[in-house]
Amino acid sequence: MKKILIVNSYYSPDILGGAEVSTQLLAESLAKHHKVCVLTTGSHKLGVKIDRVNGVEVFRLPCFNLYWQGRKKDRNPFLKLGWHLINTFSPLQYKLIDQVIKAINPDIIHTQNLSGIGTYFWKIAKKNRIPIVHTTRDYALFEPVKSHLVNRILSYFNRERSKYVDMVVGISQYILDKHTSERFFLNSKKSVVFNVVNSKRYSRKEYRKGEPLIVGYFGQLDRKKGIDQLVKAIQLIEDKIVDKLVICGTGDLEPELLKQAQVDERIKLRGKIPLAAVNEQMAKVDLTVVPSVWEEPFGRVIIESYNQGTPVMATNVGGIPELMIHKEFLIHNKIQDNIKDLIERFSKIDNQQMKQIIEDNYTESLKYNDNLSLYINIYDEILALKHDSY
Repeated sequence: MKKILIVNSYYSPDILGGAEVSTQLLAESLAKHHKVCVLTTGSHKLGVKIDRVNGVEVFRLPCFNLYWQGRKKDRNPFLKLGWHLINTFSPLQYKLIDQVIKAINPDIIHTQNLSGIGTYFWKIAKKNRIPIVHTTRDYALFEPVKSHLVNRILSYFNRERSKYVDMVVGISQYILDKHTSERFFLNSKKSVVFNVVNSKRYSRKEYRKGEPLIVGYFGQLDRKKGIDQLVKAIQLIEDKIVDKLVICGTGDLEPELLKQAQVDERIKLRGKIPLAAVNEQMAKVDLTVVPSVWEEPFGRVIIESYNQGTPVMATNVGGIPELMIHKEFLIHNKIQDNIKDLIERFSKIDNQQMKQIIEDNYTESLKYNDNLSLYINIYDEILALKHDSY
């Protein structure tokens, strides 16, 4: 039985995004076979708090910084800059992390997002002769802030520290290649392990050729997510083709979209709803559209839709193409016009074709139900090299 320490910025009940969901799923799956501990951050100011979440022992570091990032609110740029500088160089936290690692004494360390913990963590682990696996999920190592100059400074230190990582895992080939092109993890072995997406499956809406479509959007209401492009495209499509656009999520564009909904009654804003309700809604639409203009490292909503059998139309950016099984549904340049054309073409699919597409989606979603064996193989590979490397 191995002792594995998983490290992430936040951990249940502090769920800020997909990274926390994926980290918890991995930790709880591993805990069925191994001794698993989690190191994360907390909002408290003194001492390491220890608790248990579904059988996993969780160590929560105190906040040595200007604020705890887990409490989301607007902060001025200078305060944010100060936070990132402290996060990059924090002697007090460095010392405390060193003490915690020694106390846990894991066989292997698996880091995820390190915001609030600091990439000097890798140096501490190396100093303690503990092999390190790191899963890279976003661009925070080289684009943590909006300032190009500050990013150059912070990424320099993160890049130098990445040489201590034994194995780097990308949640897509795209995000792994992106880090390699930025000269991160040059000394590390490399692998790709997709996120786990395992949610309840609901009875899905029956598709009938010729009936107006119900289109779904599930995500942040932000321009980088392309929701404004999708709404404009829907407004160009006749009612006999699209019956309604169901939008689940919140964000900066919500007021603007509410105005659009007053003009076009087909636009239905559901706001922020629980994940179970999102999955149930996915099963009630004919098509999920993921119109992101941002280079998504993965695209969780695609697999969540597949799990409900729902076809997906998505932009050809970031890691998205790796997940799309029906490449004819990829959105290319001129997003608004391309969405319109693709939806109109989609509406002509006959019942038998749609039945096959739905079956393909169900089958594809099964590949993402579990990644435990892939990570265990990675741990075994790194531990086998331990005696040669340490």
